[in-house]
Amino acid sequence: MTELEDKFLAYFSQFRALTVQEKAAIKQNLVIRDFEKSSIVLMAGQEPVYNYFVLSGCVRKYYLNDGEESVTDFFTEEDWIFPSVGTSSDAVADYFLECLEDTVLVVAGEREGNELLQEFPQFRELAMQMLEKEVLRQQVQIANYQNATPEERYLRLERERPDLLERVPQFQLSSYIGVRPESLSRIRKRLSTRPEDA
Repeated sequence: MTELEDKFLAYFSQFRALTVQEKAAIKQNLVIRDFEKSSIVLMAGQEPVYNYFVLSGCVRKYYLNDGEESVTDFFTEEDWIFPSVGTSSDAVADYFLECLEDTVLVVAGEREGNELLQEFPQFRELAMQMLEKEVLRQQVQIANYQNATPEERYLRLERERPDLLERVPQFQLSSYIGVRPESLSRIRKRLSTRPEDA
């Protein structure tokens, strides 16, 4: 477990160095869970009471519209998933979170988070920085999606998240970029014939 705990603590170093006491407090409140491939972390209709940090693995977010899945996001190593942020106590999720691989998540509950903030108020600023980073990521993602063709979306995926092309089934990738699987096959075939320096 120490290696996973250290991996989580190392994530914070991009924001600021932690004191020995802060590291100890985080470790004390840390809940790490293993999820098998195909596990549903959150179901539509459930109240989202936890936030998650991906230590290893891949989680997809999808909606069900008239029985058809619509994939809107993938979360991999060092990504936060914030389903409980900004939801009221009686709100329920309208989407699913599913593990596409065996996945290890930090599970962050509101009670533990509040206890940590009470003991170390300086974590509030750190938490805001992480939340702002994720909100910005989502805003950029939405803007890029709305202003791009399916081919441009695929090229961005290829450039910015190439690991997903190997880790995610083609039918889910096609849903993510907004086309049918056969259209994605045509896009990939067309792009495979482009010149090396294109």
